[in-house]
Amino acid sequence: MNCVSKFTRILAIAVGVVAFSCSSAGIFVGSSIAGSATVADCSSGVLSLKVGFSQASAGNEGTPVAITNNGSSACTLAGYPSAVAHTESASPRPVSFVRRPRSLIYVAAPVRTVVLAPKGTASFGISYVDGRDQQYGQGKRCSMNYVTIQLPRIAPARKFRVAFRSGSDGFGGAINECFADFEFGLTPIVKGSTPPGP
Repeated sequence: MNCVSKFTRILAIAVGVVAFSCSSAGIFVGSSIAGSATVADCSSGVLSLKVGFSQASAGNEGTPVAITNNGSSACTLAGYPSAVAHTESASPRPVSFVRRPRSLIYVAAPVRTVVLAPKGTASFGISYVDGRDQQYGQGKRCSMNYVTIQLPRIAPARKFRVAFRSGSDGFGGAINECFADFEFGLTPIVKGSTPPGP
């Protein structure tokens, strides 16, 4: 057998080994994907929302809202909530919620799908700067004592009432939306009980 024949035979064997390896890898990957379970979007009936501990620093304010899966199986959430402010009497100006941080308490976070285990917790944050506009003072028309929240990708659609109540330590309670200049920031839903900070 000459050198050319030997080289051709070795090359054919090498190509056969590579082809077999690729085929095996393809079968393995395909089986892995086919065998993985798909986690469904959360049902609104198994979720509950609760205000967490607020943070404040030099006029920067942030309040987390925890979302708990009270169901018996895992489910997924993703995206930004929508929020509507409610004051004790008619607000002097409309209140807006924007999809970006409005204080230094929380940082911008990418939208990701969060898998929520049974009894697991996710959260989003409401942020604002206190003292931006004080011309309206303090009173019932500025006192945002609760918000209604709608979460994305859940069924059936549901409005959750989230109240801002004072804790036993005297902190918390209604937020002065006038001092916040009628604008609040929202983070996307993230894993854990508090959105990421700086």
